Amino acid sequence: PTRPDATMSRDGADGAPPMRKRVRAARLTLAHASGLSASVVGGFACDPADASRAYYVAGGNVVSAPLKTVGQQGFLRGHDGDITCMAVSNSGRYMATGQAGVNADVRVWDLVTGECVHVLSEHDEGVACVAFSADDRLIASCGVPSDGKLFVWDVETGGIVANGPCEPRDAKAVAFSPVVVSGIFYTFACAGADVVVYGVDAAEGKMGGQKCGVGHTKRQYCSAIFDDDGERLHCGSTSGDVASFGTAGCVLRALAPCCKGGALVLAKDPTEEGRFLVGGGDGTVSVFNPLRPPTVLDALDHVWKLKGAVTSLSFVDGEGGVTDGDGNRIVDRVVACTSEGMKYLCPTRKRLHDARAAQNSSKNDADPSTEPLLLEESHVAPVKLVKFAPENAVFGAKNANANGDGIGSCVSASSDGALRGWTLDPRPNALMRAGLRTGAKPLCVAPTTSTTMTGWDDGNVRCHSNATGELLWTLPDAHVGGVSAIGVAVGQHFFVTGGVKGEVRVWDSRSRRLISTLKEHCQAVVGVECLGDDVHVVSASRDRSIITWDLVHERRVAQHTQRVGSINAFELFRADGRDATRMVSVGQDRSLSFWDLMEDRALQVVPGAHAQECTCASLSPHGVLATGSKDQSVKLWDFETGALLAAEHAHCEAVRAVAFSHDGSTLVSGG
Repeated sequence: PTRPDATMSRDGADGAPPMRKRVRAARLTLAHASGLSASVVGGFACDPADASRAYYVAGGNVVSAPLKTVGQQGFLRGHDGDITCMAVSNSGRYMATGQAGVNADVRVWDLVTGECVHVLSEHDEGVACVAFSADDRLIASCGVPSDGKLFVWDVETGGIVANGPCEPRDAKAVAFSPVVVSGIFYTFACAGADVVVYGVDAAEGKMGGQKCGVGHTKRQYCSAIFDDDGERLHCGSTSGDVASFGTAGCVLRALAPCCKGGALVLAKDPTEEGRFLVGGGDGTVSVFNPLRPPTVLDALDHVWKLKGAVTSLSFVDGEGGVTDGDGNRIVDRVVACTSEGMKYLCPTRKRLHDARAAQNSSKNDADPSTEPLLLEESHVAPVKLVKFAPENAVFGAKNANANGDGIGSCVSASSDGALRGWTLDPRPNALMRAGLRTGAKPLCVAPTTSTTMTGWDDGNVRCHSNATGELLWTLPDAHVGGVSAIGVAVGQHFFVTGGVKGEVRVWDSRSRRLISTLKEHCQAVVGVECLGDDVHVVSASRDRSIITWDLVHERRVAQHTQRVGSINAFELFRADGRDATRMVSVGQDRSLSFWDLMEDRALQVVPGAHAQECTCASLSPHGVLATGSKDQSVKLWDFETGALLAAEHAHCEAVRAVAFSHDGSTLVSGG
């Protein structure tokens, strides 16, 4: 959004009080999108045709983005449910994605054009895994156990080459052999409770499978990959070891311990024949080499230890990488994604770090090229709350200047209880991490200069340090059923909370003693705001009412009632530093309602602002209103006229939060 560039005036219509009209110019340009469906194993892949670009799953979308730079992001949209699996072809030309739910389609994308070229609609309930053949001609897709189907598809036509029941029925991984005989005979394997090796005659449309013999060894397999010559199949198990099967006889040949918590993902190392990297559920990136006899100590000798279970590994051409005998640069970096929403760029060999560390032992700082580099961090559950902190807020113990030359600092909270404090430049950089693992969900957030207060569905108010994320204090049982709104006084000497039962309560900030309770709302309070005099408070509720309170006399001084539909959010307009005299509300009726605090009737109502229910709103100091909706869109409006300025399809599900920066130049949305 941009600042207003022209103004004019005209009177209100239909007998409504006059509103000063402005003509504004504003636009929405994506600066950066941050998010990762970290639970999708293999949900991140570097582009084989462009080493600087990568693809990753975020909800029902696939994001195409540069690895290190900001901007130039694109989205592959089409799924109407969460994506459960993803595969990129060996040439980098195509991508296949599968989703869960009733419309359990496999979509094939042309990565050159960004278009969906095929929608393969034969699975029911969900798609568990997909894989491309080595020559990019075939796709294999396995359904979830309730679906139980296995299909082999023709990439060019989208037709079915072969199909049958999926064995094992609980397949977690599928992989093609790199060997294709006469251009028509393919081999692939499915891994789950068992390992089954299939052969496909693409010309005749015939398919058959053979279950691998394991003797008395019982494992649950979750990853699979073939050797370069196709003679051996390696499958990672939930026990943390890798089983090697001979494809000729489909017999277990060896079992190598590699990690703990499950060998979730296997990646072939292009720098050395027969070397594989294993992503473990314990956060380790370890080495598996079937040419070397395994030992129990291999499970303890990992390359890197990362935060969270490693769910994706993808090799990328590293800058300043190692070279071969001819001086050609070869791949020496791998991107690892974890269940905690981290994306790391890691060297493939720890010994590079050890050698350089010895040479630079006199230096205080390690060479960053020899350590895992955190590329990005993101939430792994739906983002429910986003709010910018005061301009002088400081996040992170080492962040002496929160804003610097960047956009500012904001706080976000997700449905899994994770709380993050970010600086934006514009790529988000998490400097404060906090949250709960108890299952409680945050309902509201209010950052101050040094702390962040949050309200939770367990009825408690919690306060975390902006510097460290440490929990400073808890106000138990502030509201029965949950704390749904928090507002902090301008002087920060008191704060106000709203509850899901309709109560508005005022608390002393220092002692956290209850000062007063105001009860006129009969449904959940969705927002509370303190006016500049720290005497009046405005609260909005799902009961369609907005009430202005006098805290000194503990009574209502004004009330506004929305005609139909509950209110989901409201915003006060504080223009040019002045105290608020007007506001806007959004809610179930899909309209925008503009109010004056001194007038009972709405100044203006803009009906049909969104196709579905409006969920959130934010106002810039220059009079640009941003709204989010269940229709997945973010829209900009002129606060003075109610005119639509810009609209973008922003998320793959409902937009739950929007927030403007203090200068009004940046808008952050969460979903």
